[in-house]
Amino acid sequence: MVWDNGIIWWFLLTIIFIGVELAMPALVSIWFAFAAIILTLISGMIKNPINEFYIFVGLSGLFLVLTRPIVRKLLEKRKPIENRIYGQEVEISKEIEENLYEVKLDGKYWRAICDEKLEIGDRGVVERVEGNKLILKKKI
Repeated sequence: MVWDNGIIWWFLLTIIFIGVELAMPALVSIWFAFAAIILTLISGMIKNPINEFYIFVGLSGLFLVLTRPIVRKLLEKRKPIENRIYGQEVEISKEIEENLYEVKLDGKYWRAICDEKLEIGDRGVVERVEGNKLILKKKI
């Protein structure tokens, strides 16, 4: 395969679209990335850049139409984070300030507030979420 300007251009766009998709977890550019991958493979056979662009737009639209219903069903099955974490038990991993702690839940670190004094290693139960902080009650 000869790396002409078209192949390099579509390869770079593929990398950019994949980077955007990894940076933004909302399925923003995955359809463009798929289309750019295909154009990277076939652009050596197409001599007109305008035709390449039309193929890119068509493939992006096709991927969007074909995958959107599947993605929508998958996202509907997923519960909002608040519903998944209420009642979850967490362990205090670090005390940041008085009554402000760091805990790990769902593979992420959260700041947590508790009215009662907790020590590192103590366990708490998530009562609710306020902004980006978990409100805990001490587990007895």
